[in-house]
This record gives sequence, C-alpha cells and structure tokens, in this order.
Amino acid sequence: MQAYIPIHRFEISEVISMKLYYADIRGIDEKDALYPPLSGNRGSAFGVSLLAAAYDDYAGKPLPKIIRLLSGKPFSSDDPEYHFSISHSKTHVLCALSEQPVGVDTETHRFIKQSTIEKLATPGELAGLTFFDIWVLRESLYKLTGKGDLRTMRFYRRGGKIIPPYEGVFCRLYPDIEESSTAVSSYDNCFPDKIIKIPAEKLLTKEARKRLAKAEKFKE
Repeated sequence: MQAYIPIHRFEISEVISMKLYYADIRGIDEKDALYPPLSGNRGSAFGVSLLAAAYDDYAGKPLPKIIRLLSGKPFSSDDPEYHFSISHSKTHVLCALSEQPVGVDTETHRFIKQSTIEKLATPGELAGLTFFDIWVLRESLYKLTGKGDLRTMRFYRRGGKIIPPYEGVFCRLYPDIEESSTAVSSYDNCFPDKIIKIPAEKLLTKEARKRLAKAEKFKE
C-alpha cells in the first residue's frame, strides 16, 4: 500500500523567485572557510559560506543566524522571508535561495558498481536518466518535502520531461557543474536558467585570500 504524502500547494508564479549558486572547492582548505560548519560533514563550512554570498547577492543582506532542526535540516527563524537549501560534494558546493521552499542536491560523478545501481534504480528509470541524475533528483525532492524513502522514490523522463513520484512538485536537472549531476526541486515550476558560479576565494577569510593571492603571484 502506497503511503499518502501531503504536498504543500503554491500558486505557480511567472516570476523567477529563486537563484542558484555554486563554487568549486577543489584545492582550498575548509579550515580557511569564512563561516563555521553546520555539521561535521566535509564541505559544510563552504556551504554556509556560499549561502552568505547568496544572501549578499540576492537579498542584499548579511547571512542570518542558521540552526539545524532535529531533522538535520538547516533553518533560519531570523529571516522567514527566504527559503534555502545547501548541498556539498567532494568537489563542489551548491545552494539555492528562494521565496518558495526549495531542495537542491549535487553529486560528483564516480564509479558505482552495476549491481548497486540495479538495486537502487529500476530499468524504467535508467531508460531516461543516469543513476546520478536519479539520485540527486531523489535527494533534492526529499530536502524539499522531508518525505519518502531515497531508495524507492521513482523518477522517469518521458518526452523530455522529468516525472516526479508526487503531484504538485517540479524538478529540474542542471548541467552547469562540471563532472557532476545537479537537481533542484520546488513547488513552483519557475526555475532559473542557470546556476551562478561564485569564485572559491569568496568563501574564504581575508587572510586565506591574501595567502592565495601571494601564491598565485609567486607562480607567475
């Protein structure tokens, strides 16, 4: 028996009320991140630092106080006007800042055993999507709704359109982050055309940026 999952419904807007940002974190030390991490996971400090850059660009305001709920989801009660979602992989960090609830995920492409792929995805899904596309779609939708099982959510591509497992949600894949699969989920079917790339040095402290600048100058 399939469980009923309540979905919030929002009026679909013709105005894009969301921006997406990413940064390449290869070659920089997370100890030099501008903001402290929200968790012990690698990339967390860079994710928070990227979110600060997003607030500055999109909202024109400093990063509000961020806490982690019991579910593990980051949240700010100081600025309920905006919703955000953060994802970090071994090579990149990604975040969304939106006036509507949003979920994002990115994964660096790597080798996965075929037996593992077959356990986690159906032939119908794999007919239209890569395994990593399927996985980031599941993760982004879970971050949006907080519901479902990552192992059994089913996504399909039919006629070029991504079909999520629930009604009332919309999902999109982005090719912008190199060697990665990236997905965004929302209750609003208005997505930005591209993800804005933020220079990695903007995620670092002033001291770290100075050291990087000196190192680059020395290379010349």
